Amino acid sequence: MTGRNEDKYQCPECESKFIRFKFKVINKDISSPYANVTEEIQCAKCFMDIPANVFIVNQKSNIEDNKKIWQSFYRPEHIKKAAQCSKCDLYYWDIEKKLSNKNIISNDIFYQTYDTKGSGGKMVCRLCDPEAFNNNKQ
Repeated sequence: MTGRNEDKYQCPECESKFIRFKFKVINKDISSPYANVTEEIQCAKCFMDIPANVFIVNQKSNIEDNKKIWQSFYRPEHIKKAAQCSKCDLYYWDIEKKLSNKNIISNDIFYQTYDTKGSGGKMVCRLCDPEAFNNNKQ
């Protein structure tokens, strides 16, 4: 069928046109920039999870506008709330890139330590403690 409007993907972080996957999200914080985001896309190059509305380029959007929205509106909040290793200080997207370079593709990239005082724990990544993930599939 000709003349069909097809959405194209382009990452506002790195401009890659390839995705790893799309997933649904629910954000209960109505004051968050992510309050109305219902779907995110993980980029196949930079591994960042980005709201679909700024990853999709079509007749109603373009990469330059999407980059501005991502950089000024979503990205600051994303950085604040992103999973980060307590040992190496890398964020999840950098960890996933490094694991991918080692041909390790897994959603299981962190474990959380707990203290006896009940104050929660720290996130430790698969790069910093690979032995902890030996019983899991790579």
